[in-house]
Amino acid sequence: MVLNIKTLEKQIVYIVDGDHNLQRSLTKLFKLNNLVAEVFDSAEDFLKAKLRSRAACLIIEVNLPNMDGITLLEHINNLGVRLPTIVLSSGSDLSEAVRAMQAETMDFIEKPFIADTLIKKVLDVINQA
Repeated sequence: MVLNIKTLEKQIVYIVDGDHNLQRSLTKLFKLNNLVAEVFDSAEDFLKAKLRSRAACLIIEVNLPNMDGITLLEHINNLGVRLPTIVLSSGSDLSEAVRAMQAETMDFIEKPFIADTLIKKVLDVINQA
């Protein structure tokens, strides 16, 4: 039997959020669930990165400096990149949630959130892909 090496590699969850405490806690949470987290402080940092084929999910904070998270999602959609996305918001209103859904986000979660709920949603997103 020949094993596909790619299937043995852990899938990547990209996190775009400037909160370093959140980055650390999500990185640990995903590691416990056999996923790799790659973190970015801003939309611009994310756009400079080379996306990898193991990318499974994108988590974006709405309130980012310069380019906000929903604008980032709209931008990558316009580039033709389709990556299942969960939008986080540390202070949102209905218009942001609507805008995120129009940008084809898989889910919109307000902070603070329960870690188990987020990991379940991430795993659901990965399994739907």
